[in-house]
Amino acid sequence: MSTTQSNSAEGARRFVLAPNIAPNWGQTVRVFIGLSVVCLGVALVLTSMGFWPVLPFAGLELTALGAALYVSARRSLDREIVHVEGAEIRVEKGRGRVEKTWYLDRAWTEVALRQLPRRWEHTQLVLRSRGREVILGEFLETDERRSLARELSHCIGPMARCGTGAYSALTGANDPAKAIGPTHSLGERTG
Repeated sequence: MSTTQSNSAEGARRFVLAPNIAPNWGQTVRVFIGLSVVCLGVALVLTSMGFWPVLPFAGLELTALGAALYVSARRSLDREIVHVEGAEIRVEKGRGRVEKTWYLDRAWTEVALRQLPRRWEHTQLVLRSRGREVILGEFLETDERRSLARELSHCIGPMARCGTGAYSALTGANDPAKAIGPTHSLGERTG
């Protein structure tokens, strides 16, 4: 898994989630060609010695390997991008391009990390807003999901802040110190 964060404008954050599955496509093809040459070379030598059933099985093995490498390479193109800017959260998901987009209200969105009942220590990261849920990071490890939930909770929700001026942008106050209500994050130590 790889996660990158960037602070672009004042108070804006961008989280890019991607699985760390396979090398680039060119390397994958070179590995497949190398393995195919070796496997077919051995199969042809054995076929010339009279062991002809080896050749079809070598072909089946290479077909299965090629399919597995292709699926792995396709899954490495999966991306989930969370844009947190102003009063809006935009979540984009897709494989190689944006296929689905969700827009959530930043002040009314809750970051939840729920435990799945039938899987041991497996969690699910969810953004909830006004009856809608968006599941994030299904390909992440449990610790990575917890870390992402902590980072997202610092800049999403009614009590969150993200950089200077973000709280005032959400509440309409010019000075966060004079704003009504606390100005610290829910998981942040205050004492």
